[in-house]
Amino acid sequence: MARIPTLLAAAALTLRVAAQIPTNDSCAFPQPLTINDLLECPLLATPGDNGQASWGGDLPVCDGNGLSFPDVWYTFNSDIHSEVFLRLVPGSITDWGIEVMPDSCLATSFVCGVWPLFEFTIPTTPGTNYRVRVFTNTDFGAPGTFGICLSAAMPPLLCDGNIVKTDQGDTTLTICKDGLSDLLTFVSFSQGTSPVILVLTDDGDNIVAELPGGLLEADTLRDGAYRIHAVSWDGALFGLEAGLSIRDLTSDGACLELSDNFVELFVEICTGVQGVEVGQRAVWMDGDVLCIGPDRDQQGAWVTVLDAVGRSVHRSWVSAGSTSRITLPEVARGALLVRLDSEGSPPVVRRVVR
Repeated sequence: MARIPTLLAAAALTLRVAAQIPTNDSCAFPQPLTINDLLECPLLATPGDNGQASWGGDLPVCDGNGLSFPDVWYTFNSDIHSEVFLRLVPGSITDWGIEVMPDSCLATSFVCGVWPLFEFTIPTTPGTNYRVRVFTNTDFGAPGTFGICLSAAMPPLLCDGNIVKTDQGDTTLTICKDGLSDLLTFVSFSQGTSPVILVLTDDGDNIVAELPGGLLEADTLRDGAYRIHAVSWDGALFGLEAGLSIRDLTSDGACLELSDNFVELFVEICTGVQGVEVGQRAVWMDGDVLCIGPDRDQQGAWVTVLDAVGRSVHRSWVSAGSTSRITLPEVARGALLVRLDSEGSPPVVRRVVR
């Protein structure tokens, strides 16, 4: 490809590389390059310099008119990728060209481009080695410093435990057994491509049951504390049996991950208002207003108010730093059970009368 000689101003970026014959001056000794995530280029560019390089290859297939082509060489493995992106970051170099070829010094390049191009798309075969040549046609400019960066779209995660919540976004729940349905839905936020299941355990992480579709009829459980985990795995899953620890699950595949958190579920018998616990936070009625005092541990809390037969009549969030005043609905009359749930802390239960 013929080009008109032009004097180009050096780019502002100058990558400091010692002015000596580069170690990758020869095709026989290319410098390895890694493939980065798409967003990591050009930030993670590898510094290069062909200022002291010799001409060690054939005439470039896309820039054959010239007397000298000082070049440096690189190599990379495509790994799992079928497409790799190359970006050149000019430094003091004022003319450049790029060639990509199979892993042989005798091979013909299948990607070739010259100034002013600085971004190239390389079709690749997964698991294959390639060589990259960076050169300068000294008839049109000067060799010098630059950066070179390879990137590719990274595949999605295989196993990803991520987090689990209810379909309402809760990570702590309290239900009262009253013989009526309490159907709960739990959701995994896994971004992996492997299967994900939701598993009910006791508060010691011993498996109670798998939850198909993330559904749980909580009113059928015995009173006590439970946890809901997400499990993401590859291959066959082993150890998913009642009474075994969820921490002992294994698979014969590439990975297995539990969710980073679990939903806490407290099941109580609420046919009355017995079983008041001692806690740190004051709860009292001021006329028709429910008052929640400040928390000395500086934790906000979910407030759940249950009537004398265990029906939920109010639920809201209160902050930690000051007294919260809650106007209860008209149906919240008589003896009431107030439960405060804070992340990572035991529940606080109070009895009040309105």
